[in-house]
Amino acid sequence: MVTGNGVYMLARRKFHLLLPLSAGLCACAGSDGPYPSLATRAFESAAAPVASAPAEPIRPLADAAALRALVARAAEADNGFTREAALAEPLVRRASGQPVESDTRAAALVAMADLAARRGAASAVLAELDRLVAESATTFAPAEDIETARGTVEALVSGQNATMARLWEELGQ
Repeated sequence: MVTGNGVYMLARRKFHLLLPLSAGLCACAGSDGPYPSLATRAFESAAAPVASAPAEPIRPLADAAALRALVARAAEADNGFTREAALAEPLVRRASGQPVESDTRAAALVAMADLAARRGAASAVLAELDRLVAESATTFAPAEDIETARGTVEALVSGQNATMARLWEELGQ
């Protein structure tokens, strides 16, 4: 049962909630000035702008000569790697099973370090080609020639990695 006092308290509570809301709505009211006109404005009836000439095609980031030079650098590094691998293989065979402190094992480790340096030269070319691929992706430049050169260099580096892995396994590392 709701008493008269309860109805009064309920109505008073609602009044206290509505008072700040109505004050907020009054603050949103604008000035007494005229409303903006709904008539067509000048820019709405103007002719559409004429399309400009198509943009120039995007040039490749590296020309064919630069890509050939990068592949030649990688091939030169691979030739050096092959020469070093031929020198390292007998050293690794002799060092296999030798104690860690032996001179033959030390010589094999030095040869492996030389191989890693030769591999680094080819890997640097691969990194340069990776940079060109990434840059062409962000600038929408053609990348077919770069991808071809990168595939060639990547095959060289993969072969070097396989040789290094085989020699390290033979060395027992």
